[in-house]
Amino acid sequence: MVYRSIPYIRFAYPTAKIESIGNPFITEKTLNQLLEARSLNSFKNLVNSYKDFSVDGEKAGDIQRSLDLNMINSVETLKEDSPKSLREFYDRFVEFLDSYNLKNFLKAKVKGLELDITPFSRDFRRIVDLIKTADREEVPKILGEFGLDISIDADPIDIDLQIDRYVIEGLSEAKVPKIAREARDEFVGRLIDIANIRNLIRMKMSEISLDGYERLFLGEGREIAEWRFKDLFMAKNLDEIISGLEGTSYYDTIKQGYEESKRYDNTQILEISLDEMMLKSVEEISMRNFPFLGPLLKFIVSRHFEIRNLKVIVKGIEENLSKDRIKPLLIIGG
Repeated sequence: MVYRSIPYIRFAYPTAKIESIGNPFITEKTLNQLLEARSLNSFKNLVNSYKDFSVDGEKAGDIQRSLDLNMINSVETLKEDSPKSLREFYDRFVEFLDSYNLKNFLKAKVKGLELDITPFSRDFRRIVDLIKTADREEVPKILGEFGLDISIDADPIDIDLQIDRYVIEGLSEAKVPKIAREARDEFVGRLIDIANIRNLIRMKMSEISLDGYERLFLGEGREIAEWRFKDLFMAKNLDEIISGLEGTSYYDTIKQGYEESKRYDNTQILEISLDEMMLKSVEEISMRNFPFLGPLLKFIVSRHFEIRNLKVIVKGIEENLSKDRIKPLLIIGG
């Protein structure tokens, strides 16, 4: 009996802690309150009144960087509170958070441009430090030492795909306790599905022509098997991609996002619906894997979207956008 209760004991404290903190900035009520803020100072005061947030800065860019630090601090604190056997997973999750900036950094480098970033993950920081002082021709060799196959004349889409594969592989291979493996695997599977759908949508919106689907395919996830991805790849337009997802758990959310993107004439809303699908997925994982990795995973993924929402709002405030312009760009759940 004592042995069987050990996993619960190890997860009890971090689970109780995050349950008390919550994720207020993905709830419609709290976001509506924030949208009433018409100055950066009032925005900061509102955010800082919530537990676990400490935001500073005078301009939107400074506040956004402060929000990024809050995100990393949340992961690192949870890492310290959680069982040691989850630490590798948290480290890999930080790479997931860093991946967007690393992609932009590499795209700039292959063009001979400079972009200053400071990744939070150890390996990504090493990559950036080495490449910053390297000649353009040395970049592929440096990346190869980290398992990244990116040529000096790589297309932006290939850089995105290589980083995505690296991050997905890292998360899928991260050691976790036996009790948490199913939650980890489902999360990675959902991540693959949503990344595959996102890449197909971007390809179609950008009118990029590829010879075959294999270049774009990140692997099979939970619901998007290779045959379905191939069929979606062959779709003539976005409507056919959306209808091709019928029968999956993603269909209703992405169809609604597609309709709203046409209503507001903003394709970014369609991509936001993909993030909402991820949010729904971790909520379901949390319920099935409670009180182990599930709730912890839900917390950090939801916090990721909270930070994104806050960065969107603070930018909107600086640009004097109306709340009606900002709200459709927010990810709402919880």
